[in-house]
Amino acid sequence: MMPLNPALEDIPLSIFTELDRRLAACGETRVMPLQQGKTTFRPAVSLRAWEREEFPLLAHEHAPPAGAAALRKRAAAHHARTFGRAVDEENVIISAGATHAIATVLAAIVRPGDEVLILSPQWLFARGLVAAAGGVPVEVPVFVELSRDAAFDFIETIRAACGSRTVAIYFNTPNNPTGYSMTAEQLQALVAFAGERDLWLIADNAYEAYALDGTPFVEVSSLPRAAERTFAIHSFSKTFAMPGFRIAYAVVPQAASTVVRKHGLYSVYSIATTSQFAASQALDGYDDVARKHNRAAAAARDLFEERIAVPHTAVTGGLYSFLDLSGWRGGSCDDFIERCLERGVSLAAGRVFGQACEDHARLCFTAVPIDALAEAIDRINGVYQPPD
Repeated sequence: MMPLNPALEDIPLSIFTELDRRLAACGETRVMPLQQGKTTFRPAVSLRAWEREEFPLLAHEHAPPAGAAALRKRAAAHHARTFGRAVDEENVIISAGATHAIATVLAAIVRPGDEVLILSPQWLFARGLVAAAGGVPVEVPVFVELSRDAAFDFIETIRAACGSRTVAIYFNTPNNPTGYSMTAEQLQALVAFAGERDLWLIADNAYEAYALDGTPFVEVSSLPRAAERTFAIHSFSKTFAMPGFRIAYAVVPQAASTVVRKHGLYSVYSIATTSQFAASQALDGYDDVARKHNRAAAAARDLFEERIAVPHTAVTGGLYSFLDLSGWRGGSCDDFIERCLERGVSLAAGRVFGQACEDHARLCFTAVPIDALAEAIDRINGVYQPPD
């Protein structure tokens, strides 16, 4: 047999395909797909508004590999205004969603056998992206512990996991799947540690608009001594409800800009022009859209917190909570998910978010309208606390 690349041999395909199939078989039962990270929000963009003088490319014209100059300039201005850090538009790179941005960053900085620390639980594709780049993913459990005790010394946990082949730390805050938001002090400590060990930081900022506890989102690259080592990834999927447009931007350190651009060039060449126009349009309405979506997410979070009977991580940001099923006496986590599925409610198994998360399940509280969320939670509670 002709050889294949074994890098992803131990990395599974998406868990959602089978869950979608199971939900489709629920018949007349109203289904509540809480397993996927999505919202019911409508995108606030319209391709009908295209005007050549505002966005100097037509739909059939391809943009430069690093992104249309008009969008990169607008993203740089947006970044400065929103996060307080002036950036050179030459260091802004447009990508086909956050997944592509992270993939190009990893391809640029990881050599075969290098280790990337992944603050865990983590976005479920993080391990696979590191492996696909030829690296070794090393999970470092911190977010469940921080959600229980904000004073938990997560830096010492990271220090213990850091080895001679470690080159970078990937993290996501507000965190998917726990809903924990790192504070400015915690992020500054992370920057200091990265400086001490001369490591890159890969900041996945997909949930920047969803700081739900009143504390503003902190863009780590805006902190002192962070910009030179931080890749800041900003997705349009969650903030603007635009997952189908597959568009994001990355602010990259000057020293790595050229090599990241090259990996973008030799992966997809350039991003769809229509998506770049939509992203440019979306940035114009960032403040209003972000506030509206934040309010809706906060309302869903509050309903979830008030109604759920299952122990879970407290949500200070993002769109998720991690249900703690370690005290459930009805079987395993998989058994719990199966019983919820029988009632038309789907959850994501915790193990795909971290090797130490077998007793957890992720719930996305914005995946259905709020009236359906209330019904879904009641069904989950019925599984966790069945009637006598």
